[in-house]
Amino acid sequence: MSKFAKLVHTLKEGEGEGRIQGKSRREDYTALKVYIPKDLHRQLKLKAVEEGKEISELVEEAIRRVLKQ
Repeated sequence: MSKFAKLVHTLKEGEGEGRIQGKSRREDYTALKVYIPKDLHRQLKLKAVEEGKEISELVEEAIRRVLKQ
């Protein structure tokens, strides 16, 4: 679920103040910088929009699939 979708859900449910802690501020996450071709990045952004997810969510899912192999 994207940050925006989580925020909307939180606001609709009336939970807390609607503030969602970003992954960059969470202790259980770390940043990863990778280089990919521009066309692949564009496809990834489109896929994220189609699925209503963040790019980092799609990358995390893909890495988990590769590590299970």
